[in-house]
Amino acid sequence: MKKNPKKDEAAFETPKFKAVSTGETIDFETLKKIVSCYHERLKKLSEISELTDFFFKEKLEYKGELLKWERQTNREVLIALDKLERILSKIEIRAWNRKNLEKILSPEAERFSKKKNRGYLLWPLRVALTGKEASAGPFEIAEILGKEKTLKRIKEAKKLITE
Repeated sequence: MKKNPKKDEAAFETPKFKAVSTGETIDFETLKKIVSCYHERLKKLSEISELTDFFFKEKLEYKGELLKWERQTNREVLIALDKLERILSKIEIRAWNRKNLEKILSPEAERFSKKKNRGYLLWPLRVALTGKEASAGPFEIAEILGKEKTLKRIKEAKKLITE
């Protein structure tokens, strides 16, 4: 009996899933990364969809006020988002990973605020990427979202804060 090469190849393919909200195909490795970011935050497995829904949405909906860290003004948030966009747009896709993003952004976050509070740069990034007050770290999220989606969400946050 002859083997079917297509069938044999399919056995070794990584499973892929389709996000209902966007129609986007998500590979199994990406899903594993998402779950690993949130496994410690979960009290029940049923909470996973609420905590991670932002990964599967085309456009996030949240109030611009959420982008502000402590007493940041709209102008300060916009400056932070502009800086993030400039820095992140220069990172090559092959270097787009949590470790490298953290290595590049952490010192920038330290220098950004006179108070040496990293939140002035990193909080607006976290909210721009997730639309949430509580989430996994912005470096992990940016890695999973990828460069294109990360920059898109920063641009959308800039529009939201200027409205």
